[in-house]
Amino acid sequence: MKKNQLFKQWGKSRRAFLAITAAIVLTIGISGCSKAGGAGADTIQIATKGFAESDILANALKLLIEDKTDLKAIVKKLDNNLLWTALKGNEVDTYVEYTGTALINILKDKPEYDPQVVYDKVKKELKEKNQITVLDPLGFTNSYAFGVRKEIAEKLGLKTGSDIAAKSSELVFGASEEFMNRPDLWPPVLENYKPQFKEIKTIAGGLAYQAIDQGVIDVAMVQTTSAQVLVRPIAVLEDDKHVYVPYFAIPVVRDEVLKKHPELEQVLNSMAGKLTDKEMQRLNGEVENKQRAPIEVAKEWLILNGLLKG
Repeated sequence: MKKNQLFKQWGKSRRAFLAITAAIVLTIGISGCSKAGGAGADTIQIATKGFAESDILANALKLLIEDKTDLKAIVKKLDNNLLWTALKGNEVDTYVEYTGTALINILKDKPEYDPQVVYDKVKKELKEKNQITVLDPLGFTNSYAFGVRKEIAEKLGLKTGSDIAAKSSELVFGASEEFMNRPDLWPPVLENYKPQFKEIKTIAGGLAYQAIDQGVIDVAMVQTTSAQVLVRPIAVLEDDKHVYVPYFAIPVVRDEVLKKHPELEQVLNSMAGKLTDKEMQRLNGEVENKQRAPIEVAKEWLILNGLLKG
């Protein structure tokens, strides 16, 4: 074979070789993106409802998953009304829900007040009806209680919900439309405490603390893990009649995901029972009051509790 023919032959072989190599590289690249990308088969989609507490817990799940498994995890913010649809549509794999919310809003069951009964019912029905596994409770409950301006609480000697009811004719109460209309919230307050407030004002949920602070209202229903009460002159009173459905925090995971990645159950359950109401309130304060990043606060807490290495 002549020299120029040899080069021609080598050129054809070289072009063929390069084409094959490029195809292999492209295939590997696509495969790699599938595993590491935002919606890849080896990526766990974690939802947050978009408020501080939910953001902290979602990031704690992310950090644990990425530290203890070979999986990648991403956090996505979803409106509460869209979250459940996303979970059923396989767009979300896991998130932290509350037992009372699952019972009333998701399962549409009647209110129950025993924490164990509620947990057992939610766990059983989500499994049977929706193929969702409920993991162990994290330990705290984000419930409701009367919040009163401190000067009024001290002046009138208010310490419990029953105390509020006895003095309600002297007080202005504020609550959101959602609170007043939900069957698990205002109706049991009326039934058990029978308050007769001087006036009831409609206040957007997030503004109730500010309204108490500014004297627009005297009393509101506040969330027990809210960080607002740490920086405002608000006294949180005891719910002595225990009128609310329990709202214990519970991680939920799609069964399909657990079947493919069974190691997730043990990893996420490592947080079980480790968060008290006060501790969750403190963590919320780090985000809401000190403007720290939720992932930074979550990481610090996980390290402090021996769940991540420092």
